[in-house]
Amino acid sequence: MRKIFANILLISAFVMVGNITNSCSKVEDLIDNISIPIPFSVPVNLDVTVPLAIANTTDDVKSPEIPINLDLDAQIKGKYPSLSINNLKSVKLDLFTINYVSSEKNTKLNVIKNASILIKAPNMPEKVIAKSENNTSETSINFTPVADLQLLDYLKTNQNSIFLVVQGREIALDVMKLKINASFKLEVGL
Repeated sequence: MRKIFANILLISAFVMVGNITNSCSKVEDLIDNISIPIPFSVPVNLDVTVPLAIANTTDDVKSPEIPINLDLDAQIKGKYPSLSINNLKSVKLDLFTINYVSSEKNTKLNVIKNASILIKAPNMPEKVIAKSENNTSETSINFTPVADLQLLDYLKTNQNSIFLVVQGREIALDVMKLKINASFKLEVGL
């Protein structure tokens, strides 16, 4: 009876050691995926001057490159000093608007019917990150971010820029001063 009890005890001990070893590797996997529970947003506010040359209402017109040079490493360290860009798990566009400031010929934003925002980074293809359709406002264009679009690879570097691609409602040739307001939602982990 003692031998049976000792064997059962020994087998139980081996099973417990095996489970502990397995759960340690599972804990390490969980630690790799731990994220700060509340993502934070990084605002981007730019004043830009953009030439607008709409020759017809069917073709897309692409603006010159607009550098944003967003330094997320500094933003992360400012919010969480012990973390860095290496802890970045996710970046998504949260908000993008363009507001009219002025123009040389008093052209307003309602000459733009449809618009897209493209992002660019070194060694990455240009990608549409937000769209606006059927704009009628003279003073602002509100964009809808592309749903669940991951921008991590585009914003891990601070050499990033955007382009405005527009389709006109009418023919226009002007130079516009605009204010860009955007917000990127970041998630960092340990």
